[in-house]
Amino acid sequence: MSLDFQGPRGSIEQRWIIYALLRDNVQHHLEGGRQGDGFQALHGLQLALGGRPVSVSARRLHDELLKAQRELPAKPIDQLAVSGRTRAVISLTFPIPEVGETMLVAGSGVVVEPVRGARTLGDVFGFLLDDLLRVTRDAGPDDQVVVTDL
Repeated sequence: MSLDFQGPRGSIEQRWIIYALLRDNVQHHLEGGRQGDGFQALHGLQLALGGRPVSVSARRLHDELLKAQRELPAKPIDQLAVSGRTRAVISLTFPIPEVGETMLVAGSGVVVEPVRGARTLGDVFGFLLDDLLRVTRDAGPDDQVVVTDL
């Protein structure tokens, strides 16, 4: 599964799991394990998974991603977190929970393929942060990011 992100400054395609890990680690490290109001645009993108295209404010997403970029990429890989939703998809366990608590991957028995060889969280999803910041840079008040599950 991959997601197509169309922003005011271009588009990118990325594997679903990379987006999910970014979202999960924002939730774990910046929101205390529960989805809050501070990252509504980032969390809103998950509605595109297996469904219809979703639009969020490019400016709001950019601001949220800047916060994540300041806090997450330098964390060591043993701080990688995963949510119950992501664990359910990885293990093909249905139904997928509406909202998932988060836990650290280290010692959990969860196998997350993109982590092999990674030393920091930035190695796992830093390039997605960079790319999304690029396609949302200088977004105006009406600019949107449209995400489609391919």
